[in-house]
Amino acid sequence: MSLPSDLLTKFDESMVKAGYTDRSKALQTAIHSLIDDYSWKTNDRSKGAGALVMLYDNHVFNQDKKSTKIQHKYADVISASMHLHLENDNCLETIMVRGDIQKIRELAKHLSENRGIKSLKVNFITLV
Repeated sequence: MSLPSDLLTKFDESMVKAGYTDRSKALQTAIHSLIDDYSWKTNDRSKGAGALVMLYDNHVFNQDKKSTKIQHKYADVISASMHLHLENDNCLETIMVRGDIQKIRELAKHLSENRGIKSLKVNFITLV
């Protein structure tokens, strides 16, 4: 594999900052990340696992009730969830998921359509 020297220098600097001492391991991690990202964005029908992290105002448009109703429809891919009360009316919720990537994408889409959601991030890995 050949890389431009400035790219390799930036990679090595980032690798050290991330705590890697072995370039091979850092490259493996980067390659897995690319594969996971591609699998998440494509219509791949493979399996995966991850977490959906939502920040929302729990008093806007009955967000709590809407979120719960949606989550019940996706019980087959939801393994667990955790709710954290932040300041004022803000809440942080993490939903642990596993299973069909397409179904998890649908869950994320339906949750993000709620007006009370301020942010929804997906951290996802494919299961090999």
